[in-house]
Amino acid sequence: MRTNLRDVMSSLNYFALVSLSALSISFIVSIVVFQLGIPVQASDYVRLNLYVTGCVAIPTAIIATLHNFHTRTYQRRLEALAWTDDLTGLLNRRFFLRGAHEECHRMRRTKQTAAVAIIDLDFFKEVNDLYGHAAGDRVLKTVAQIAHAELRGPFDKLGRWGGEEFVVLLSDVTPENARSVCERLRSRIQSALIETGEYQVCITASFGFCMFGAGADVSSAIEAADRALYEAKRLGRNRVEMGEYTHAEVQDIADFKKRPPVPENRMPANEDAADGLRTISLEQGSRMRRQARRQSPR
Repeated sequence: MRTNLRDVMSSLNYFALVSLSALSISFIVSIVVFQLGIPVQASDYVRLNLYVTGCVAIPTAIIATLHNFHTRTYQRRLEALAWTDDLTGLLNRRFFLRGAHEECHRMRRTKQTAAVAIIDLDFFKEVNDLYGHAAGDRVLKTVAQIAHAELRGPFDKLGRWGGEEFVVLLSDVTPENARSVCERLRSRIQSALIETGEYQVCITASFGFCMFGAGADVSSAIEAADRALYEAKRLGRNRVEMGEYTHAEVQDIADFKKRPPVPENRMPANEDAADGLRTISLEQGSRMRRQARRQSPR
């Protein structure tokens, strides 16, 4: 509604600008015509000026304003298609990640912490199989509306991560606040009766969230939340679990340390390594032959 009102006000300003420009042009033209002596009387001059204004200035301003308004509306529609999910109207993955990165930059100034949570609807495939995909779409829309109503408007960000998964960015929260928000969302989703035509569908959701601060890697925080979501699924669904954030580089080193040692008799994985081993073998063979020649009697 605010966007439409802003577009209308902008179009009215544009109408006023075009009207004044057209009026100025018509006024100049009428002065030139009057100086040529075509309208002898001043009343004729006034009527001519009004006629030119009515026939040229106002229609030109109306046409230009309508064109400007439709262009703005079309541009906003294209922008909405680019950064929102078509079904739910929520942020799509790309623009949610952009907002999360902007939040990380903001936290460098505020020194606050944020939380990212992934929501996965339990047994959503059964909803599609039993009631049809139209019912599944209705469930997704309703869950999106419930989640949007429970969040703090422009401060928190809500997006559709894909399929039956949603993602939430909670800014300036503590772990207790983040868990409280997730529990409230979980309870609201569980208690909702979703109308899907002939049927009323009840559904639950599992939550995994992770805290992160300034300078954090958003992808690593989302991966930690996803691991917590998997744990919530494993423990029975319809619950909230918290994941531990690990920086991407630290996670890579930890995974590297956990790898089993390579057996000594294992063949090399690529031709470069095999060439290296063959070179070493030739050098060792040459050294052994030189030692044998030195030890043999002359």
